[in-house]
Amino acid sequence: MKRLKELFRYPVIGIDRILSSGIRWQLLFLAVVIVFFILLFIVIEWVTGCTLTIKENEPRNILLDVYYHFADPGNQYVVEGTGNRVLTLFISITGSVLMGGLLISIFSNIIDRRVERAREGQISYKFKNHYVIIGFDKMAIGLIKQLYRMAQSDNRVKDIPYLFVIQTTSEVETVRHELLSKLDTEIDRRTIILHGGRDSREDLERLRLPYCQEIFLLGEEGETDHDSINIECVTLINRILRNSYTPKTLSGLKKLVSDELAGCKRCHVLFEAQSTFAVFQRNDIETMFKKRTETDDLWYTTMRNSLKDNQSDLAQLESLKTEYDKRTEKLIDFLPFNFYETWAEKVLVWGKYDPHNDGVAPIVYTPLDGEGIDYESNRHVHLVIVGMTSMGVALAMKAAHIAHYPNFVRDPKLKTRITFIDLNADTEFDMLRGRYSALFEQCDYRVVDTLDDSRSYEHKGTGLSDIEFEFVKGAVESRLVQKLLESWTSAENRSLLTIAICFEVPQKSIATALYMPQEVYKRALSILVRQNVSCSTIELVRQARQYNGLRAFGMLDECYDIDDSSLLQAKRVNFIYNKIKPEKKEWVPLDDTQADELWKSLTTVYRWSNIYNAHSIPTKLRSFGLEEPENLLADKDLLEKMAQVEHNRWVMERLIQGYRPTTPEENRLIDSGKRNKKEIEKNCFAHIYLKPYDQLDEKAKDNDRMIMKYLWRINKPLAE
Repeated sequence: MKRLKELFRYPVIGIDRILSSGIRWQLLFLAVVIVFFILLFIVIEWVTGCTLTIKENEPRNILLDVYYHFADPGNQYVVEGTGNRVLTLFISITGSVLMGGLLISIFSNIIDRRVERAREGQISYKFKNHYVIIGFDKMAIGLIKQLYRMAQSDNRVKDIPYLFVIQTTSEVETVRHELLSKLDTEIDRRTIILHGGRDSREDLERLRLPYCQEIFLLGEEGETDHDSINIECVTLINRILRNSYTPKTLSGLKKLVSDELAGCKRCHVLFEAQSTFAVFQRNDIETMFKKRTETDDLWYTTMRNSLKDNQSDLAQLESLKTEYDKRTEKLIDFLPFNFYETWAEKVLVWGKYDPHNDGVAPIVYTPLDGEGIDYESNRHVHLVIVGMTSMGVALAMKAAHIAHYPNFVRDPKLKTRITFIDLNADTEFDMLRGRYSALFEQCDYRVVDTLDDSRSYEHKGTGLSDIEFEFVKGAVESRLVQKLLESWTSAENRSLLTIAICFEVPQKSIATALYMPQEVYKRALSILVRQNVSCSTIELVRQARQYNGLRAFGMLDECYDIDDSSLLQAKRVNFIYNKIKPEKKEWVPLDDTQADELWKSLTTVYRWSNIYNAHSIPTKLRSFGLEEPENLLADKDLLEKMAQVEHNRWVMERLIQGYRPTTPEENRLIDSGKRNKKEIEKNCFAHIYLKPYDQLDEKAKDNDRMIMKYLWRINKPLAE
């Protein structure tokens, strides 16, 4: 009505707005005009006394006379009399314009606008049982391929008109063309692209999040505030789910409780910055996404008051409320991930990059420790990272998590060494030291300035860590740095050398890899070369015998793996810590079902702690043997060595997370009972067990012994 009032007040502006607005207003405008002219001609016929009757011997019907000529101009010839024919002519012409021209034009416009809106991703559909991908980048393509294969194995692909719903702020046509060039037709026709921003609640509601299978929050390429928008988006998603799961009636509550899709949604969230990702790894910040507000239970109070006179319904309400609270206690299973961390895991933990393209061979990476470093070995790992980029730092931290070996227990000089080479290594190290202050207080490190030796310096740590760092300032192509590379590959050097070239520009990484000293190609376990899009250049070059050790990594399109093979192992680690007592002398079966339930209640911080433990399993198996010893329970010496390695790994994990050893004063307060160790751990980021293994009490040692006792069983395909 408001638009109609505007039409009478400002006719030209009103008509333009109506014709350029939605379909229903256009149709309403046309209907009003048609009715107006029909009524006008009825009045004229009645006033003038004209006879426009078509059929002979029929009584005069003014409404039908006007309508027949208005709808069908071909009836003019039956009208007699000049005045009658003139009026008929005006009625027929007006009807032709309105019923023919304008009506067809509007319906044609409806179709055109529908097509245009579909192309622009502006149409909403009633999605259900679909996967939601919010944001579009090259990572999304590999993700869709994995999800499609998973849906095929679950027989959910048949007769589904849609499977993937992508929301993006980019041009929909551009995204569609990119998908067509990379995906099979079968996948493409089940992919729907919507235009919208992930910071808009209205746009997110179009994705029908309560009815989806999983959510993948990627974000857009080239954003300066990518992580902030993703955090805001997760908060909006939680609120949308909370509101959609608010029942209005008892029958609605029943339906909600019985709906399989209702409840917690797995939400995979990409963080571009490692600093943001690290914050979520070591703090329980994700609790903000599942907080309930005082207004969340208003529906229950209202419904209970309305049913207070019906005891049967009231009892049913109380029962359903209990189940409802369980299902809606946590609406988002928050799963953060980082591109660089994911690639570091592929290369250093699992040693394999498996493209989700048929006919493309996987790339196999050599472990840092080769075939393994046992207790009697005199060799140590040396990882050289060229370029202190985000990828380089991620590789270094992952190596620090997993590169712990039993020969350090025998000889503390056999430390794992991580070396950075960069033209700005000194300033980059200052930033890294600020980020990992607790780590670099405890570790040995040195800065080697090849441009000005007087600026070189060295720091001796406390001896707590079995990892040492080195920062070489200089260009990798300079003669001094080349000599360092040659010295690390000399026959006298007992290190197991791996070189990772991590420049942001792929051509620079390739050029650096091709012009290493000759001894590097002969003695290095592998030379990892960062690439952004395709690994084809490196795969072609490595066909030459000299460059056989080159391996490409860091490609954007096939990064995130949905089926994380370490997750089952991490759940079993958590099960052991929670359900198996160290004093148990016999074997206790691992229960994967119970392990899965325990995992659901864990915060992100503790999940990552268990995941990092699982990441170290391949390294430990190479050190202690791939098969479980028959006399493991009786071999106390072996179990003690394994426990020391596990403690060294745990110490590094805590240092990377920012924990420091407790001070003597804090230890006295804990011993006297004046302070709680959990309180100091939480508020001061200090841990009482950050000390050498031989200084631990027996209870702390038993935890390390217990987890290592089950090492081989954690790794088995099926729990025993």
